[in-house]
Amino acid sequence: MAVATPAPAPSNRRVVLYLVVLAAFLPEAITGSTPPLGWLNPFLVGLLLWLYGSGVLVCRELAVRWRAGWPGVLLLGAAYGIVEEGLTVKTMFDPLSLVVGDLGWYGHWAGVNWVWTVWLMIFHAAFSIAFPIFVIEWRWPALRGRALLSTRGLTLAIALLAGVAVLGQAVLTPYRPGVPELAGAVAAILLLTWAAKGWAARHWERVPSGRLLPRPAYAIAGFAFFGLSFLVYAGGPALGGLPLITFVEGGLLLAAALLLLRRASGRPDAERHVFAFVAGAIGFFALFAMILELAGKTGMSVVGIGFVLLVIWLYRKRARDVPAMTLSPPAVPAQRLY
Repeated sequence: MAVATPAPAPSNRRVVLYLVVLAAFLPEAITGSTPPLGWLNPFLVGLLLWLYGSGVLVCRELAVRWRAGWPGVLLLGAAYGIVEEGLTVKTMFDPLSLVVGDLGWYGHWAGVNWVWTVWLMIFHAAFSIAFPIFVIEWRWPALRGRALLSTRGLTLAIALLAGVAVLGQAVLTPYRPGVPELAGAVAAILLLTWAAKGWAARHWERVPSGRLLPRPAYAIAGFAFFGLSFLVYAGGPALGGLPLITFVEGGLLLAAALLLLRRASGRPDAERHVFAFVAGAIGFFALFAMILELAGKTGMSVVGIGFVLLVIWLYRKRARDVPAMTLSPPAVPAQRLY
């Protein structure tokens, strides 16, 4: 009997295109931050591809070169969250931002919207960085551990990410954070990057893994983690009452999710469990998109259903491939784009 083999990966140029588009579309479309009609605006689309695309490429390529694994990807994703929310669109600092809402006063201290910032760092680490990378590598497992960019290409991606941050500071929004706030944001980015390079993977392996739970538990956990995070952070002023309580609740949720994922880390038989977690998380926001449709955001139900169909399609495509592979295989020689 013939044995199925994974689909060969397309050219690096195509993979980079897919990754850039997914990294921009997933967090912006499924949350309603950019509603369907917004994708008809070429300037906005170009800006989103520039911001998210350069961010996901920098995070992935650094993680591959440093062999930082998924803990490193998540820490780099959190650093990207500061680049976007702190340096580019400045919601991290602006207490009057319409996007931030009540979290502009709840948890605002020393010029920083702390509750909003922590929430968005977690969101961006997952939806803007880790999930797009995981989905692309789920579809084409041969890409794991393989650099897509040369050193020159990575340097260009870093320059593009820095450029969009400078553009955001200069013209995107009128709010001007102080020098101490900006210096703190840059210091946090550097600290998270250092941790991703030399600390995360090593200490992640020391966390006890425990028994692997049934796959449906991971789908439920992905849905519940982002649903409860939404409730804890957005509902903090009403439910927590004090930012400290919100941080404790959010920290416990994050720890529970990470410990669950640790059980699947590095196991040849557990990749589909991680996919279930990602699918559950996307499922929550797909439901959220349909709620936004009822609230008057036309077309959001189509976006939500579209992402559900994408998840089903991705799973079925891999179901015809060879059994799941380990999440952290050895790196293979790079095939460069530039």
